[in-house]
Amino acid sequence: MAHQNRNWQRRWAVDLESQTATHQDGWVFEFKKFERDGEVFFDGKLIRQPDNLTQEQILNAPRIAKEAGEIWQHERKKRH
Repeated sequence: MAHQNRNWQRRWAVDLESQTATHQDGWVFEFKKFERDGEVFFDGKLIRQPDNLTQEQILNAPRIAKEAGEIWQHERKKRH
């Protein structure tokens, strides 16, 4: 049986210019670049959530946030 989140990456659009990751359900995360102790990292912040959130979407919010970070890192690595 296939995992329910199989091909989850297809549900995301990453815009490296605007530094955002957008999920097809309406979640939008903005990533900002920071540097600490000579190390560069990006921190994501939720800037938009789906209209009329369902209970299921609320329960899945931590997974969505994790996916946003993962897809952001993946797309940035592909660029370099």
